[in-house]
Amino acid sequence: MIAVAPILLDLEPDEGFRPCTQDGEGERLLLASIIRRAAFDIVLYRNAPRLVDRLVGVGAYMWMFKSEHNHFTSFLNICELLNQDPEWIREETLKLKKSDVKKYDRIR
Repeated sequence: MIAVAPILLDLEPDEGFRPCTQDGEGERLLLASIIRRAAFDIVLYRNAPRLVDRLVGVGAYMWMFKSEHNHFTSFLNICELLNQDPEWIREETLKLKKSDVKKYDRIR
C-alpha cells in the first residue's frame, strides 16, 4: 500500500504561509530550490537552439523577472517568505555562466 505524502503547506484564505514542520526548514528549502531551479534553467536554456528547451528557459525568465504578487508561488512571494531580496537574486542569476550551473548542479 502506498502512503499518501503529507501536505507540505497548510494554507487557508487570508492566513498566508504556515509551515507544517515545526521550524519550517523543509518548506524553506523547497521554496529555495524552486528559485535555484529557475536560475539554472534561465542560464542553461534561455538561448538554447531547440525550441522546447528555449521555452523552459524563457518560462523561468518570465517567472523570475516579470513576476508579480498574483499567486502564492510567484517569485516575489517566495522571496518575501524567504526574506531574500529579489533584485539581488536576479542580479546574481544574470552573472551565472553555464559552467557555474553545471558545477553546482552536480553537487547533491
